[in-house]
Amino acid sequence: MTDSNKISKKSSSDSKNLVKNIIPEMPKDKRTKAYKDWVKQYGEKTLDSKKIPEMPKDKRTKAYKDWMKQYGKEKTTSKKISKKVEVKKTTGSEVKKIKPKIIKDNLEELINSFIDFVNSEDWFHKRKEIEGLKTRINLSLKKTDSDSEELKKIKSLFFQTLKNYSSKKRKYFNELNSNQQENLLIRQELIEKIKDLIVVDENSNKLYSKFKVLKEQWHNTGQVPITERNNIWETYRHHVGKFYDFLHLNRDLRDLDYKHNYEEKLKIIERAEKLDEIDDIVKASRDLNDLHRLWKNELGPVAREHSNDLWSRFQAASHKIHSKRQDFQKEISNVQQLNFEKKQNVIVRMNELISTVPNSHSEWQNKIKDFEKLKAEFQNIKNLQRNKNKKCWNDFRIATKAFNTSKNDFYKNQKKELKKSIDLKKNLIQEVKNIIEKNTISENSRRVKMIQEEWKKAGYLPKKISNSLWDEFKPIINRYYDILKSGAINLNADEQKTFDKRSKFIDKIKFSKKKSTPDEIREIFNSLLLKWNEMEEVSQNSSNILNNNFLKKISSIIKSLDIETNEKNDLIFDFELELSKDNSEEINKKIQFIKRKISDLEVESNQIQNNLEFFSNSSSDNPLFKNISSKIESINEKVEFWRHRLRKFKKV
Repeated sequence: MTDSNKISKKSSSDSKNLVKNIIPEMPKDKRTKAYKDWVKQYGEKTLDSKKIPEMPKDKRTKAYKDWMKQYGKEKTTSKKISKKVEVKKTTGSEVKKIKPKIIKDNLEELINSFIDFVNSEDWFHKRKEIEGLKTRINLSLKKTDSDSEELKKIKSLFFQTLKNYSSKKRKYFNELNSNQQENLLIRQELIEKIKDLIVVDENSNKLYSKFKVLKEQWHNTGQVPITERNNIWETYRHHVGKFYDFLHLNRDLRDLDYKHNYEEKLKIIERAEKLDEIDDIVKASRDLNDLHRLWKNELGPVAREHSNDLWSRFQAASHKIHSKRQDFQKEISNVQQLNFEKKQNVIVRMNELISTVPNSHSEWQNKIKDFEKLKAEFQNIKNLQRNKNKKCWNDFRIATKAFNTSKNDFYKNQKKELKKSIDLKKNLIQEVKNIIEKNTISENSRRVKMIQEEWKKAGYLPKKISNSLWDEFKPIINRYYDILKSGAINLNADEQKTFDKRSKFIDKIKFSKKKSTPDEIREIFNSLLLKWNEMEEVSQNSSNILNNNFLKKISSIIKSLDIETNEKNDLIFDFELELSKDNSEEINKKIQFIKRKISDLEVESNQIQNNLEFFSNSSSDNPLFKNISSKIESINEKVEFWRHRLRKFKKV
């Protein structure tokens, strides 16, 4: 206990009067404009004032509360002056509204609320909310299966804050226990000093003056351990009574004590009456309870003629706060009842959604989206009575479980159907392969058409699997029709053997993802082309089919590589050029194609150039002018691209 807690009433009063002569009284309600203007104008002056006594350290003493009332909570010592940061206080109603969500998507929001509460100035009064948040966060973490980096960071932040909170609590209660033990010793010493007064042979006025000092020190001393509270109070009261009996106080001295108590009770009444001006009814109620404690435990009696009037006035002020508190609670109850009805309505809609079971994947996806919207709506409705909130969550879990069970049953059956569809498509692929390998192409044309129809009618498959099977089926079908169209079905046994050999060579081609540079890919080209050219020759029709399949396979692989798009296009073109260089007819076809391409682009460019004349007098910043200019530039780049390729074909 510091000496600041033992400042005499006289010195405190003198300091108070001095400050009041210089600085107007600070408004009590920190949410008002008047308070903010006061802090802006006088806050730093008050801090710098050397006349302000040191703030008592024990927050449970009357001296501390008087100091806070006079000098303000924001001002500690002149050395601690800094930019003032207003901390928005969370009212009781706001605290009750903060009900964390027990879902993975809101875990970060729960943890942020937990951190805000732990780091707030009045964290000690928010322990109930903090513990509630901790429980819900732990429950949410148990239900979270994800192990992402983001979740790890959130969890780490939570556990670090939890560690800080535990340390904070431990430190607070250790200090509290230490202070209470110290206060107990002080109160015991004061009792001993009162006992000593009884055996002192001094003037009654001097004894009473000493007694008043001891009594003031008693009231300025903080709380003692709860186990000793009643005992120490009864002991104190006993010895005070003995002192009065010993002293045989004359009427003047007793009246003086009555007057002191009368003045202090008037101050309490005035403070109670001003509580009616506070908007935060929870804070007003808490402050009123503190005033009642002071009235009951720390102040003695007053003259009988004033006792009833004072008590009646105090009761009237208290009644206003109690009435507001009841209205506030009634309002909260109405809001909570309305929120309960809203949640029940959402649960009814959930059950209605569950009542019909979809028969397809797309229908289930739509229903899942609708159900997730209802879940979000349910979780966004907050502030319910605890028992009703428990019922709502129980109904919510039942509805959610029923929905998930129905959904899981459907997709379990879907897995079986998926396997059937996958097996069917794989069998169709193999059947077409067998037709080609056995050279029974012409007699199976009707069957191949049926195979294509069966492929379309096969059941639903996920996009990834469907695309993978299609990438396998499409080239097989194309190969079938290429052979059918070219007449390769009329090949003799040797030619067919060569045709099949080249086809298998194409099917086995694979690129290593590690070899991704253009130079490495060209080396692979050269190796493949060398092996390709070393194979036995086939007819011109068959050669065109095979070269086309060869080019498609290489193009598909190059497009999948992790290189620039321009480099991909150049590689494909170079390969096409090398593959066709021995076929003059094919070279001529490609040259004519490129020439037509260049001609079409030049015509388009001329048309746009003519349109550009309309903007001859326009600024270069004109958006339309910029757009047309950009198109011309793009066309010119394409023309140059095709001319470059034309030159390469002509060199062959």
